[in-house]
Amino acid sequence: MTRLSKNIVVVLGALAAAALAGCSTTAGTIDNGHKLAKASNGSDSVVFGKFTLVRNGEEAKLNDGMFATTASLHIVGENGQGKVIGRVGKDGEFAWALAPGDYRIAAIDFDNRGEREETASDLTFSVPADGKPVYIGTIRLEASFDSGWYGTNGAVDDFYVKNDCASDCARRLEALGLSTTSMSVDVVEADYQLARTD
Repeated sequence: MTRLSKNIVVVLGALAAAALAGCSTTAGTIDNGHKLAKASNGSDSVVFGKFTLVRNGEEAKLNDGMFATTASLHIVGENGQGKVIGRVGKDGEFAWALAPGDYRIAAIDFDNRGEREETASDLTFSVPADGKPVYIGTIRLEASFDSGWYGTNGAVDDFYVKNDCASDCARRLEALGLSTTSMSVDVVEADYQLARTD
């Protein structure tokens, strides 16, 4: 291979990698104070909550391992902060360090029978500039799947956000080394159904 051919291959490889990377950032879930210190730049706030997936009437066991059922929330900054793909961790819990601003969870994706499924969402939350942790609730997605002639058929049965801060917040913040006295809750106060398909 000539020097020119090698250079062309290197340039094309770099362009392909850049194209695949897109414009989004992937945020792994933060589950302890050490990870929080590495992920935060000082002006970020911790945004945390839980995602529950129910497939065909059974709650899926979520984890972040290679062969586990994984899930991600696609977060879009409303003021040009870009797109973040927030990974959901063990037992559906998540925590990410995000810059102050208004955000929208535009989509949720998860594994189902070896395929990656994605459903649209329109949940909004705000991250204050004061650096306080923000609890955004337990997001619950119930879906039904069956095998059709052309692959998997799926439907969203129920989709809502629930405020479980009374039972979750103290334990989660303690694991992150944060105080529960200075935090904000940015979820609907009562169970609220967001979508239903019959």
